[in-house]
This record gives sequence, structure tokens and C-alpha cells, in this order.
Amino acid sequence: MIFVIGDVHGEISKLESLLRNIAVIDKSPQYVFIGDCINKGEDSKAVLDMLVTMKNSVFLMGNHEYYYLSYLKDGSCADKLLKYGLKSTFIDLKMTLDTVNELLYQPYRAYFDNLMNFYETGKYFISHSGLPADCYDTAPENIPTEKYIHNRYDFLSNMNRIRGKKIIFGHTGFFHVYVDDAKIGLDTSAVYIRENPLTAFCTDEGFFIDSAGALYRPEDVKTCPSIPRKEPYRYGDA
Repeated sequence: MIFVIGDVHGEISKLESLLRNIAVIDKSPQYVFIGDCINKGEDSKAVLDMLVTMKNSVFLMGNHEYYYLSYLKDGSCADKLLKYGLKSTFIDLKMTLDTVNELLYQPYRAYFDNLMNFYETGKYFISHSGLPADCYDTAPENIPTEKYIHNRYDFLSNMNRIRGKKIIFGHTGFFHVYVDDAKIGLDTSAVYIRENPLTAFCTDEGFFIDSAGALYRPEDVKTCPSIPRKEPYRYGDA
């Protein structure tokens, strides 16, 4: 079965718990990581160490991966790296701006070089933050990366599907999963709130499973989740 995993953001302990829970019900799963696997959380190095060993996995481009790759390409996004990675990824890798290539990109090229903008199954279109409405009728492979990684409020208000497929997305952290007739949001703010789990969705059987052990279906989600606006909870730890 295919399991789409929401934004990890370095939360290695929650990721390990989620993978253990999935293994109980599927001994040979395929994973689709929805992007933003690094920055902000517990240990981005440990997450990357795990990801580069994983078979049967697809990795999508998130805005946080995009920032690093943009910096390496032309020096842009340095402010983003410092804003989002200085308290986490830079510490985890003992890295500075001058050593991003040496300590992040080169050791983890198997991850960064294989990032995709989107992934599709028979029923679902999966990307980091959905797409702008004016891109829905364009062939996905012809849409630039920048269109896939920063969508939020206009995308959330769009009730259309892409080529008839429901959209699975991350990027926007909610207090719990987001579900409407056109979309499923998987970022359950694991990096922002200590008690919140990391969540995955099984595209084959249509259920959610999370790092806390909960298993439920879209129809069980009764309320529209609000969006927490706060710093990652670990930033406040001593």
C-alpha cells in the first residue's frame, strides 16, 4: 500500500513511531514524503540519514528543500536558511552557509537529487502545497517548481479537483488533518505542538494513521481545523 507522509520537519522520533505503526499493518509499504522533511524540528540529520536508506519511497519537493537547492544554485534564499534552519538543521549538521554543499547536499544527494514536484495515483494528485487555480489545466510536468511549494489560502478556498483527482497536500500546519471534497491536508503540526502527531494517509484503503497510533477515515473528521501560528515547540526548550 502507498502511504503519504506529512511534513516531517526533522521530527525523527515521531517519524520512527509512525513507520513502526505502519509496519504493523503493512510489511512492505511504499512511501510518498510530501516535502519539508528538514528544518525546525528535533534532528534533521537523523531524518536525512534515514531517508537516504529507504527503498520504495518517493520524495516531493517542499519549500524548505527548495531554499537549500536555490542557495546552492545561485546564492538566493540565504535569509530563509538562516530563519528556518539556524536553530535546527545548521546545529544538527554542524553547518554554516559556507558548508551547505559539503555537509548537507553532498552527503544526501540521493535525497535532494530525486525530489519530485508531484506524484499521482489513480485517485489522488499529491504535491507539497497543491497548486494555484490557474495551473489546474496545465500538464503537471510543465508547471515550474515554484508553483508547487508556497500555496496556502487561495488554494484552500479552491474546491476543484485536478483532473478529477483529490489533492493531497502538506505545507500548511493544522491542529488536525484537513478534509474537504477536493483536498486532504496532512500537516498536523507535529513540529509546532509537542502533543501533535505526524500523520500519513493510505491512498489504497483511504485511512489516516499517525505516530500516536490513531487510525481513522476522512469521514471521521468532523470539524475544519484551524491553523496554529506559533514557533516550533522545541525552540522554547531549555
